[in-house]
Amino acid sequence: MAAVAAATRWQLLLVLSAAGLGVTLAPQPPNILLLLMDDMGWGDLGVYGEPSRETPNLDQMAAEGMLFPNFYAANPLCSPSRAALLTGRLPIRTGFYTSNGHARNAYTPQEVVGGIPDSEHLLPELLRTAGYASKIVGKWHLGHRPQFHPLKHGFDEWFGSPNCHFGPYDNKARPNIPVYRDWEMVGRYYEEFPINLRTGEANLTEIYVQEALDFIKGQQAARRPFFLYWAVDATHAPVYASRPFLGSSQRGRYGDAVREIDAGIGRVLRLLQDLGVAENTFVFFTSDNGAALISAPKQELDLTTAAPGHLPGEPSPGVVNLNLRPDSGWSFISTTVSVPQNSSSPTSDGPGREPGGQTCPEGGSNGPFLCGKQTTFEGGMREPAIAWWPGRIPAGQVSHQLGSIMDLFTTSLSVAGLEPPSDRAIDGLDLLPAMLQGRLMDRPIFYYRGNTLMAVTLGQYKAHFWTWTNSWEEFRQGVDFCPGQNISGVTTHTQEEHTKLPLIFHLGRDPGERYPLSVASTEYLDALHRITSVVQQHQETLVPGQPQLNVCNQAVMAAAQHSRSGPLRARPSPLRPVRAPAPSHRAAAQSRPAREGRKNARGCGGETGGPRPRAWPCPPSCAGAEPPSPPGPAPHADARLPSAEPAPRVRDTCGATMADPELQLVARRIRSFPDFPIPGVLFRDISPLLKDPDSFRASISLLANHLKKAHGGRIDYIAGLDSRGFLFGPSLAQELGLGCVLIRKRGKLPGPTVSTSYALEYGKAELEIQRDALEPGQKVVVVDDLLATGGESLPQAKKPAGVGGVCLGTCERSVPATSSFPSLTLSPLPGTMRAACELLGQLQAEVLECVSLVELTSLKGREKLGAVPFFSLLQYK
Repeated sequence: MAAVAAATRWQLLLVLSAAGLGVTLAPQPPNILLLLMDDMGWGDLGVYGEPSRETPNLDQMAAEGMLFPNFYAANPLCSPSRAALLTGRLPIRTGFYTSNGHARNAYTPQEVVGGIPDSEHLLPELLRTAGYASKIVGKWHLGHRPQFHPLKHGFDEWFGSPNCHFGPYDNKARPNIPVYRDWEMVGRYYEEFPINLRTGEANLTEIYVQEALDFIKGQQAARRPFFLYWAVDATHAPVYASRPFLGSSQRGRYGDAVREIDAGIGRVLRLLQDLGVAENTFVFFTSDNGAALISAPKQELDLTTAAPGHLPGEPSPGVVNLNLRPDSGWSFISTTVSVPQNSSSPTSDGPGREPGGQTCPEGGSNGPFLCGKQTTFEGGMREPAIAWWPGRIPAGQVSHQLGSIMDLFTTSLSVAGLEPPSDRAIDGLDLLPAMLQGRLMDRPIFYYRGNTLMAVTLGQYKAHFWTWTNSWEEFRQGVDFCPGQNISGVTTHTQEEHTKLPLIFHLGRDPGERYPLSVASTEYLDALHRITSVVQQHQETLVPGQPQLNVCNQAVMAAAQHSRSGPLRARPSPLRPVRAPAPSHRAAAQSRPAREGRKNARGCGGETGGPRPRAWPCPPSCAGAEPPSPPGPAPHADARLPSAEPAPRVRDTCGATMADPELQLVARRIRSFPDFPIPGVLFRDISPLLKDPDSFRASISLLANHLKKAHGGRIDYIAGLDSRGFLFGPSLAQELGLGCVLIRKRGKLPGPTVSTSYALEYGKAELEIQRDALEPGQKVVVVDDLLATGGESLPQAKKPAGVGGVCLGTCERSVPATSSFPSLTLSPLPGTMRAACELLGQLQAEVLECVSLVELTSLKGREKLGAVPFFSLLQYK
């Protein structure tokens, strides 16, 4: 249907042209050329202010097209961002993230064997329906197993590499990467392998250019529209350049690589003009993420405003002047860089010098923006972007539209006359109105790293919910992704030290994210209110995909670890295992189920063929035995953002955080209300969970699977606690094929009963159970919605006037110690869960385990249950 619609659209336009109605169009749909760089920064082009001005072809492309200074990657790492470009969807939707701590979502081929699911519709697959021929030249990075091959996902041809050129494992000195032509390996990245043929360090980019030229000529001769995805990787460490370009730049080896890429793009654009198809070819240039400062020299930025007498947006003499926002008043002219070399910096054949003698950077530049790759500061995700379409896009223009790499999916479909798929959420916008008509469209930018929403930009304002960037292992090793740029109170947070409210910046006045707004200002509160609403709406509709970057090759990882530091030894994990990933209930509603895309995936220690097992052991170097992120939601997210906090902690066999789509589904239906029922209390509300049948069903399934695994057929009864335990207890019992007994408040049960006291927030109450509910020796599991204090002495507030209701154990205190509390006394009575265990003990029943949906870990309730095992699905700090 899409192909017919596209063909009909272009045929109609041709008829109008032939009828003399003044419409001038080419006889076929426009060609599409996407130029994607690897780890190239916003400040790496002359048109964006790079001081050595060594990108004349890209600068000319900008002069003939349109600049997008506010254009973003979908992730601060390569692979997820590339998945987003080709699907138009956030990586968390497609599964291109990991909840493990080994590399925080980096796709390293030696360990990760997941890839792009079959359930995703990729751009070339959709363009094929409109008659397009598609080719990828360069880096694929969406899976290196056969089921993830580009030719299985819509491309007709491929020449390039499946991954980053890291190998052998963690070897950045002698890169070793296979090069493929379609299904055949035709060479290695350097010439020490007998496979050789022609490819190698000396000429790989040159070959990539020639592949692009030959493909364009071939499709033009065949009169067939083409889609060319040109994804070179020369600027990814270890940086390389062909021999004719070595030593040609003033920026060392990195500058040599940029110059060669620029020259190649110039050749491609000239060919389009020579063939007479430039006006029928949409071209877009950008990068997958910011420059990698961890492997580049320290950068010191010198920002200069426009020269006197020149209006904002008007070029000053001899410099490039770009306003970062229409009303920002900022103009980025140049960067000056000090270049202390470090061991991980790209090698240089000698220091580069500007004509004036200034030392130029020998690594990527992110311009005026903070930090770089691996971070969700602007330097990690704001990218250079140029649109070029002679005769269509006005020349020499700057668009201040907030753009995303995901927009290239939707925009390319629009260029081809196609509509995006309607059976799934598409995050990319169609940018043609901005390019052709100068329109500006409102939209947020979501900054994800893994399954964590780190930040959001809305209009001029950016809110950081989290600012940490490292895994625990990296953090302990002192890895720094902002070398020389750390700002106290902004980049210096550790994984446990966060503000209680988001950091918010006005990017127009402060593009470098150095001066957060005062949390007491009206501007801050207004911005927070608007952003909170957008985040809530986003998270309510988000259905995460199965995390593909969790799928690890245990044998390879063990061998790599052995080669570096001796035999692999598992470290003891402090985490309690829960159930392993299972497909989301909502996956079945998709046109092609997500499970289909995983049918041949290998789990850690799993086998190929058949569905992924529900549980698999992950080696510590792959999954991480220690948590990669802080335990529980960020304090600042809890403070004023109901339903918008980062995902709660989930205990699982690989130490993962929210790895399971079912757990994600459950977590999204629990919201938080501060200062309820009294000031200083944060209330966890399960009402949305009970309202949503899929979420409630998922919670019962997760609890049931845990109990089956932990106890098999030993359980005789489920005991549900008054009152919310009545909602989960009977449903769980039915799922397990068991009976359910009720533990109620005093006075609610007829007949002989036994009772015990327990603590409330404002006093005490009593639980009771009927004497004949259980026989001595019968085995019981106690179920409630939440564990708070278990049996700890509770702060008991005197009930303020006008405050009704009680907290019933589903709340926690979350205000600073300096806040005004009601006067407090201490209650020595046990909490509800522990009281239930004591009550069952009076009947001589055996409590196998207590389980709950939610656990408030800071109240240490599980410690008060003594020897009784405890399990929870979600943990909040």
